[in-house]
Amino acid sequence: MPDAFIWYHANENIEPELLDWLAQVEEKADVRGKLFIRKEDDKTTFMETYTNVSRATINRIEKMAASQPIFNDIHRQCESFVEVSNG
Repeated sequence: MPDAFIWYHANENIEPELLDWLAQVEEKADVRGKLFIRKEDDKTTFMETYTNVSRATINRIEKMAASQPIFNDIHRQCESFVEVSNG
């Protein structure tokens, strides 16, 4: 199964809300995610990662995100990849 990488630009101040969001995803979609942040110039990028998840689970996460007020003005870019290396 693929890994999901969901990234978006947002104000760095919403980090606590995003950590709460990951807890909701774990509770409702039964998948534990990780949150990453990158700050470059005047832009902050967050990335959620989910390992070994089905397309159905990815769709469920994105459907849940669509109803979250913190994502109202944020474009989430979701991509998935299958690892081909051994280790």
